[in-house]
Amino acid sequence: MGNSVVRAARTWCALLCVFAFVAPAMARMQLVKPGEMPVLAPDEGMVLMAVDTSQTLERVTLNKDGQVFGAGVMTQIQPGRSYRLYVAPVGDYAWKKITVASNASVWFGFNLEDSEEFRFRVEPGRITYPGDLLFRPTGVWRADTGMVNRALAAMDWLQAQHPGLQQVPFAYSGHYPDPFPAFYRQVQATHNVPASEPVLAAPPAPGKLPVAADVLLRPGRLRAAYLNPRGDLLAMETWEGKDKWQIELIDLLDSTRTVLATSVTPFDDVRWSGSDALLFSARVVGGHLERVLRTTRDAGGKRRWSVIQLPSGGTVLDVLDDQPDLVLYVSFDSHGDPLVRYLPIGSQALVDADRPRMRDRLNVGLTDDVNWMADGRGQLRLATVKRDDDYVLMHRRGGEYSEVMRFADMQDFEPVALSYEGEEIYAITDKDRGQRDLVAYDIASRKITRTLFSKPGVDVKAPIFGPRREVVGVRYYRDGHLLSEYFGAGDARLAESLRAAMPDRNVVVVDRSRDGQQAVVWVDAGDQPGQLYHLDVQKHTMALLAEDRLWLEKVPLAPTRLVSYRSRDGLPLQAFLTLPAGQGKRPLVVMPHGGPIGVADSLAFDAETQFLASLGYAVLRVNFRGSEGYGRAFREAGKAGFGTLIEDDIDLAINKVLAEQPVDGQRMCVVGGSYGGYSSLVMAMRWPERFRCVGSIAGVSDRILLYTASDSGRTAKLRAELERYLGDPRTEAAQMQDTSPLYHYERIKTPVLLAHGLEDRRVDYEHMRRMQRLLVAGGNTPVGMTFEKAGHGFDEDDEIRLWTGVAGFLQAHLEAAPAKPASGAP
Repeated sequence: MGNSVVRAARTWCALLCVFAFVAPAMARMQLVKPGEMPVLAPDEGMVLMAVDTSQTLERVTLNKDGQVFGAGVMTQIQPGRSYRLYVAPVGDYAWKKITVASNASVWFGFNLEDSEEFRFRVEPGRITYPGDLLFRPTGVWRADTGMVNRALAAMDWLQAQHPGLQQVPFAYSGHYPDPFPAFYRQVQATHNVPASEPVLAAPPAPGKLPVAADVLLRPGRLRAAYLNPRGDLLAMETWEGKDKWQIELIDLLDSTRTVLATSVTPFDDVRWSGSDALLFSARVVGGHLERVLRTTRDAGGKRRWSVIQLPSGGTVLDVLDDQPDLVLYVSFDSHGDPLVRYLPIGSQALVDADRPRMRDRLNVGLTDDVNWMADGRGQLRLATVKRDDDYVLMHRRGGEYSEVMRFADMQDFEPVALSYEGEEIYAITDKDRGQRDLVAYDIASRKITRTLFSKPGVDVKAPIFGPRREVVGVRYYRDGHLLSEYFGAGDARLAESLRAAMPDRNVVVVDRSRDGQQAVVWVDAGDQPGQLYHLDVQKHTMALLAEDRLWLEKVPLAPTRLVSYRSRDGLPLQAFLTLPAGQGKRPLVVMPHGGPIGVADSLAFDAETQFLASLGYAVLRVNFRGSEGYGRAFREAGKAGFGTLIEDDIDLAINKVLAEQPVDGQRMCVVGGSYGGYSSLVMAMRWPERFRCVGSIAGVSDRILLYTASDSGRTAKLRAELERYLGDPRTEAAQMQDTSPLYHYERIKTPVLLAHGLEDRRVDYEHMRRMQRLLVAGGNTPVGMTFEKAGHGFDEDDEIRLWTGVAGFLQAHLEAAPAKPASGAP
């Protein structure tokens, strides 16, 4: 025992002696305490660690490449944002590990050092800010992690904790430059800038609303409808209020209705297996709940239902067209590997007797497979396999899998379905084409062999399938209407008769029976919320089944009309004007849509538009260049038009309705979300005398920041796609600054409303933080709202609060007498 103690002591002594000699030469990060003024050596800089977490973390570390000791460490990190400032030797660094304490005795960690996304470089003589390390757990062993540029929040912390370091250069060190910190310090030198985030005043409370926001903005009830192959039973997925979803069954023969299932979350998957078995799944704590509802009739003819519970830990992959008592089912073994097999669902006894065996595994010959697709006979034919940082589509023929294509090569190719025989992939593509066409891709030859539908300047929205997975038509938008074009003469006549029976309406056949004689039809319009009808083709009858927003039945709604015109460079453009009833000229609210590429407005019912119309305001929505539905050239034309040509298109639409419609050019506001929020600020910047007010909801204020504070720039692949659509900030920084409202805040004289979700991953709250700060510095203090748990979209309660605030804001600025002279034209 004594010799062991002596040997251990000698070992520790040796290690301490070695460490004593090595330590002076090692890279060491030294914590800078609040108020300290460190003196930097020529080969030193400072690094600001920032962590934003929704869960308590035990420890977060970062370190210089190749070093074990001397790391920057943050411990016992509480939910919210936390910071540490270190003096650090110049060099390359990486975030290493996030350690989570699940309870007092169990720790587990997330390793970050193998990802290039968590690497950065410390430069001499300056404060390096690599961004906020974001941590949001998504499961017991999974989390959403990434770097987000929130430089202004970091600078606020520095000013509060280390005011003596304000003259030390501060630089963001992400994948793209950020000119804002230097710009902001120039503003601080010449303006009275708040030392911390100013309080955001709420917008004015609205006066009496003709229709309450919670009436018009309540989400629609109907979410999906599924007709069984026989055509006598319809399953409707409906929303009945907060945390209440249900599946309602309608017997189309006797018109009886039955609530089959309820859930506190939306149903993930609802489908028929044959005509008498309805499958559905819903999210529950710890996983998914999979159920089968089977129907029979008793001796008296009364319909009976029985519930079959499927095995936990798995999910239904597909139903089999000709074997309704079998489904393709995927579960996972003890190692987490997927096992795809056939599962009998004829009775609970058959399900309980089923035992998954490796020899019954259908996905043999695959590793790292994550998704699968079967042909019409239920044979597994396609699989998605994870490979490196990409996914690969694999095809099975004769028991062997071969690579079809990589997802990285699918930028302009969207697979939508597998043919019945499993030898063709139906896809939508505009690669080397003038618009999105529907094509058939032959797997054996690895090329497109047939174009199933193509119409110049028209983008296919979706294919329409027949009972054996054959393509029988397509859907696309034309002049704001969603149209169905069928290939067969009989189907085409039916579609034309439906359109003739309901002119100026969107009429869509949602589902059909196998023999085509029974159908479910959706009908809506700008002034008509959705309605669901049962169509009996043989009897030539249509019966109303359900209404999406029955509570709006007696609410007067404003019609929407198409406005057609041309851009200054000759592009044909369309806009939609919603004009409420009334005398004289109505105030105008311009609502640019988001995107801006690949998004479009239409003549479908829009609750937000109708809410503004209920206040007496005309609403103008514009499908400017870049919008979806008009072909590839039209979309491409939008890519170089941010802040310039796109807003010119909107400006021309405004001029046209001012000249032709009873709207008041002296009483106009512009309000938009996402890109629409950016566009609204741009128009206030370009034409400061034209609008009485401007609202930006989850809007971009700084184009360059979008690359470093958005989930769209989270990976190298996503950044490449972002550059393809929006440009490269490393080479186009000057143009991007010139078209960013943030850098021209003093030109925005119009009253501004800002609204943003604090958990927005698409357009980070830093956009609003920067815009608000500079508007305050320029003397144009905005009003607005923040939403603590909201992301880039809002739930029902937040929507009501948001648009109630917008209503008060608009009412305050769209009164009869203008606050100052406004010009009807730029």
